[in-house]
Amino acid sequence: MVSERNPLIRAKRRAGRVKRWIRRKFYERNIGKQYQAWLAEAALVYPATTSYLTTISIIVPVYDPPVAFLRQCLESVVGQRARNWQLVVANDGSTKPDVADFLRQFAAQHEGDDRIVIVEKANGGISSALNAALDRATGEYVGMLDHDDLLDPRCIDEFSRALEEHHFPDAVYSDEDKVNPRGEHFELYCKPDFSPELLLTQMYLCHFTIFRREQVVACGGLRSDMDGAQDFDLALRLLPRLERVIHLPRPYYHWRAWAESTALTIDAKPWAQSAAARVQLDYVDATFGGGTVTPSAVPGLNEVHPRVVGDPVVSVIIPTIGTRNVAGTGRFVDDAVLSLMQRENNATMEIIVVTTGVIPDVPVDLHGKHRIKHVVYDAESFNFSEAINAGRAAATGEYLLLLNDDTTVAAPNPVTRLLEIGQIEGVGVVGCRLTYPDGRLQHVGMVLLPSGPTHCWIGKAGKEPGYFGSTLTPRNYLAVTAAAMLVRTSVFDALGGFDAAFARDFNDVDFCMRAHHEGHRVAWTPYAHFTHYEGATMARKKSDSVEGSLFRERWSVAYPIDPYYSPALNQDLQRMYEAL
Repeated sequence: MVSERNPLIRAKRRAGRVKRWIRRKFYERNIGKQYQAWLAEAALVYPATTSYLTTISIIVPVYDPPVAFLRQCLESVVGQRARNWQLVVANDGSTKPDVADFLRQFAAQHEGDDRIVIVEKANGGISSALNAALDRATGEYVGMLDHDDLLDPRCIDEFSRALEEHHFPDAVYSDEDKVNPRGEHFELYCKPDFSPELLLTQMYLCHFTIFRREQVVACGGLRSDMDGAQDFDLALRLLPRLERVIHLPRPYYHWRAWAESTALTIDAKPWAQSAAARVQLDYVDATFGGGTVTPSAVPGLNEVHPRVVGDPVVSVIIPTIGTRNVAGTGRFVDDAVLSLMQRENNATMEIIVVTTGVIPDVPVDLHGKHRIKHVVYDAESFNFSEAINAGRAAATGEYLLLLNDDTTVAAPNPVTRLLEIGQIEGVGVVGCRLTYPDGRLQHVGMVLLPSGPTHCWIGKAGKEPGYFGSTLTPRNYLAVTAAAMLVRTSVFDALGGFDAAFARDFNDVDFCMRAHHEGHRVAWTPYAHFTHYEGATMARKKSDSVEGSLFRERWSVAYPIDPYYSPALNQDLQRMYEAL
C-alpha cells in the first residue's frame, strides 16, 4: 500500500488543491458579470432626459442621518433620468444642526422647482413623518425612500415605463442590493414575481415599491403603533387591494449598509423583529380571526401560523402497491397512515388508500373523528394520475392531500400547517418540506428551468437556508411535488384532475401549471414537514421521454421563464441562484 508520506502523492494532492482553487476563482469571476456591467452603465445616465405623464411621489422621512448619506440620497432623486417625480422630504425634528442646515441649503439650491417639497415637523416617529410627507404628495403613485439609501438613476424612468406598458397596475416593485459607505455594491436580491404567501412572513417587497397613492390614503396611510415595520404593515393592509403587481428584475434601489442600518445586521435595530411580529399578528387576527406569531430559530424571522377557519375535512389520497418498508417490518403504506394518525392532532382526515389490485387493508386503529377507506385501482400497468383520480372519486373532503406511501410525518400537525396556507383566498395548491431519512433536503419547491422542472436545493443539508431564506418561509412556486400536496377539491375538479397522459412523470408539475394558468396560486410551506423515502416504492432512473416531450410541447411556449425564479438569475442547472 502506498503511504500518504510518499512525496509524489503529496505533490499530486497539492497540485489538485491549487487546480481546484484556480477553477473556483475563475468560476467566481463569472458570477454577476451582467449585474456589474448594468451598475457601471448608471454613470452614463443624464438627468431629466425623459418624462412621462404619470407623477411618482417619493417620500423621505428624515431624522438625524449622516449628512453625507442624506445628500447622496436626495441627489439620487434629483439625478433621475426621468423628470416625472416629486420629492417630499419630511424632517421629523432632527436634533443635529448640520441636518437642518443641509436641508435649508438643499431647499435654497432647488428654489423654484415645485417638484421638491421640504416639510418641517416636530418629532413624531417614522410613520408620522411619512404621513406628513404623504399629505403633501400629489403623484398618482407614491414610494418610500429611506434617508440614507439611494435610487438608481434609471429608477423612475423604468417604473414609469412599466406603469404605461402594464396599463397602470396597483403596485410596481424592483430588486434591490446593498451599498457600503465606500460605494461598493453587494448582496443583490433577485426577487420573485409577486408572491403573496411570501409576504405573509417576509417583507420582501421592501424597496423600491410604489403603490397607488389613493389606495395608500384609503387604507389610512402609515400607523405609528407599527413603527419599525410600518412599510410591512402598509403592504399587508394593502394586500387585499393588490390585484395587479409588476416586478422589475433590476436593483433600482440601493440599501445603505452601515453601523445603524438593518442592511448590515438585524442587531442594529433589535426592535424590528418584534415590530414585524405586531404587524403579522394584526394581519392574521384581521384576516383569519386569530393565529400565532413566534420568533423562529433564524434571527429576524417570525413563524406565522394563521388560525384554520372551521374544521374542513381533508381527504388524504395514498396510492400504493403495498411495498415492504426499508426495515422489512411492514409496508410503507402502513407506516405512512400510522404516522399521520399519531402526529396530526387537529385536522379531520378521511384517509383513502388506493391500491393497485387487491392487497390486505391497512391495519390501523382509528381514533376520534378520522375514517379510512380502501379503493382498488385495477389497471394493466400503473398510472399515478389515474390512481389519484380514482382516490378523488371516493373523496368527500373540501381538500385533498395527495400523499406518497413512502412518507412519514417529520413535524407535528402537517395537515394543519398545509391548511393554514391552503385556506388563503386565491391559493389552489400547497406543497411542503420533504427531507430524506438522513435529513438532507428532497423538496422545498420546484423551479422550471430550460432543462426542465427542478427541485430547488435537492440533496443539500437540512439546515440549508436557500436563497434569501427560501427554504425557511412560505412562498409561491410554479409547481410543487405530489409526494405531499394539498389541493382544494373544487380546484382539482375544475381542472379535471390529473392528466392520465402523464402516467409516471410530470403529472404533478403539469397539474400545478394548469392550476397557475387558471389563476390559482401554488404555494409552499416549510412548516408542514414529511420524511420521504423517495423511490423506495418505485425505482426510477430517468424520466419517461414521451411524457417529457409532451410536457415541453404543452408548457415551453407559455412559460419560457419561471415567474418565481428571476430572469436575473442563472438558468443553468449547475449554477442555480447565481446572479447573471
